[in-house]
Amino acid sequence: ERRRKVVLVADFGPSRGTSGRSTPNTHLHIVAVMLALATASSAWWFPSGASTRDATVDGIDLACPDTSAPFGLACGMKVVATAKASCSDVLEEMHARVDGQADGSWHDPHNRGTYAVQKYGGSFSTSRLTGDGKFTDKQLFTLTRTGSGSCQIQACSRSQVPSGLDAGTNYCNLKMLFCGSHDCAGGRCCKPLKHDFTTAGEQTEKFMQSSVDLGVCLKV
Repeated sequence: ERRRKVVLVADFGPSRGTSGRSTPNTHLHIVAVMLALATASSAWWFPSGASTRDATVDGIDLACPDTSAPFGLACGMKVVATAKASCSDVLEEMHARVDGQADGSWHDPHNRGTYAVQKYGGSFSTSRLTGDGKFTDKQLFTLTRTGSGSCQIQACSRSQVPSGLDAGTNYCNLKMLFCGSHDCAGGRCCKPLKHDFTTAGEQTEKFMQSSVDLGVCLKV
């Protein structure tokens, strides 16, 4: 999975002034187009640290996992959708997919990444190691029963390294754990294990220049 990194290079070594004497050099060089990417993004500044609730999608507070990237400058995606199923069914399906990796009953169609159940908070949380073994992202899901008996899914995924573009990875990190057989792209569809439900009203919001592309998620 491709990911554009940001490299910060600090030079605090001595430099020669016009007098020939050494003077402190405190130049901080930012190698990459991070500032341009950050400015263009609608959600570029989210400090790293504990799970936060300052990330919103149309006024809905979302809990996000932390990121170890300096100053929170990392890709990520927030997704809100309503599943036409009970929250217990949604949760059971997500658990089944993660557990199904062990016996081969399910695999991550997005380049065969590897999910693991974690304790980041929310109703359910995971980490996902990319298929090439290079990056680990964190995901947090909050499930809330609605008045109609459906379940609102609030989900957030964060990259853990400085990054500006993610080729859809953080969206896929979330979507692949609750998508249904109706979610298709390029002739490929999601494959539920226990509960096949539909979702409606999906909203997304990005960190940095992360992208949304279901076709990228369904590669394998």
